[in-house]
Amino acid sequence: MINLSPKPSFPPLRRPWKNGIAVGRAFDLTRADLLEHLGWLQREIGFRSCRFHGVFHDDTAVVRRRQDGSLVYQWHHVDKVYDALLALGLKPFVELNPMPAALASGTQTMFHYAMNVTPPRDWNEWHNLVHAFALHCVERYGLTEVRQWHFEVWNEPNLSCFWSGTAEEYFQLYAHAARAVKSVDEQLRVGGPASSKAHWLADLIGYCHANRVPLDFISTHLYPQDEFVEYADRAGSPHAPGAFFAAVVREAKRTVAQSPMPHLPIHWTEWNTQIATSAADVTWGENRYVDSLHGASFVARHMVELDDAAETFTFWVASDIFEEGPIPNAPFSHTYGMLTIHGIPKATANAFRLLERLRGPRLGFEPDSPLPEFCGGVATLEGDSVHVLLWHDVPPEVRGAKDWRDSLKLVLTDGVPAQKTWIGTTSRIGVGAGSAFESWEAMGKPLNLSATQMAYLRRASEPAMQATVLDGQSGALSLPFTLAPNEVMHIEFRPRGAVAVSRSSELAPDETAKVEAQLGEKSRD
Repeated sequence: MINLSPKPSFPPLRRPWKNGIAVGRAFDLTRADLLEHLGWLQREIGFRSCRFHGVFHDDTAVVRRRQDGSLVYQWHHVDKVYDALLALGLKPFVELNPMPAALASGTQTMFHYAMNVTPPRDWNEWHNLVHAFALHCVERYGLTEVRQWHFEVWNEPNLSCFWSGTAEEYFQLYAHAARAVKSVDEQLRVGGPASSKAHWLADLIGYCHANRVPLDFISTHLYPQDEFVEYADRAGSPHAPGAFFAAVVREAKRTVAQSPMPHLPIHWTEWNTQIATSAADVTWGENRYVDSLHGASFVARHMVELDDAAETFTFWVASDIFEEGPIPNAPFSHTYGMLTIHGIPKATANAFRLLERLRGPRLGFEPDSPLPEFCGGVATLEGDSVHVLLWHDVPPEVRGAKDWRDSLKLVLTDGVPAQKTWIGTTSRIGVGAGSAFESWEAMGKPLNLSATQMAYLRRASEPAMQATVLDGQSGALSLPFTLAPNEVMHIEFRPRGAVAVSRSSELAPDETAKVEAQLGEKSRD
């Protein structure tokens, strides 16, 4: 039995996952289908900012060199991208990269769309580009607006595929960019290093502290399969199965707290549910765990358990309209998005939809006995409604996990209305009910969907729901539940309130009879 008690109550969840969503690159935001997908996510969940690569890519054409060698800046495509975001209620989380060809010192590129990852050939030209860009943003959108944005310098410079220079050259790149942003307005926020696996955090803080370089926030990235990158087949890993992600996030918080700049906000500007079962299983382009049911429990568990660990958790990415390789054509393609190319929500998207319902102060969540491994939950009180989220987050390397069977007990005292009749409504994310990927696999993985198949997958993408009338006369409610491995469940307890009655009961009996007779007249010839 899990007891839900309004005493003690706790502060509301901070919900740092709402502070960011991502798309692949700037130019993708000129596509109508991607904007439609973001619009759906905003209606269903509601994020606050959006991050992406490529604002300085040559397809946005922000800078070109004249024949005399001088530079000219042009902002037409960038304006379209930011206008579209702001219209959706999303603040730009600006990623200052890649290196425009006109400024680049080399030709090394990354991804299908070939973003240049080399240092500038002239550091002053890089400084001037960043200054001109930040100034243009202020002039177009206003200082009050742009002060709410974040300017993040580069992407994963600790990986040679994303930065061909040295660490020292990255710090130089950062310093020029940070000073350029601050030269427009001291209150604009700039940070980095946007590193992979929480590396270089102490290094950048130490560099900025020693050299008086502006640094307003720390940003970094993490994926659960990074454990198999750091520790081949988990050999030598100090973490129990399923514990790596949370441990690294909390260690990063300690690193910043122990630094010369201990109060810097931490933004995890990339993460998702990519996981592996061995080092040989690590894949960044064909990872089934971004599509499958496992993603739901990973999202639910970690976004609750790490609620106090950072300012932002930006899920990478919103949609499979995503061009690190060619944009996929298959209904499911192991691409990073929360939504498929057809806009079908995956299990991860549904987990965020259920997380969004957790508003108001938290209630006590008190099991009579220790919960099974990988199981957990949280409860909140909003108005007269109690919301509970439960998860069974079994890592794929763990085999043979059993269903979690238990029950919830809600005590109707001290803040929870003591109503006689309640309605308990459950929403469950499971295979074929909130996770459509497994249904698509069972269909034989069709490439081109018929209208009927599309309708079937859309239905399979919705969580299974059930409503139960509950008796609260004893002063408590009880609701049993079962969660299979990787399933997630939301339960809403709500007082029944007024009971619906027939419309005719609002009329006098003779008036009702008159209306019935009039509506039932035989037609005139």
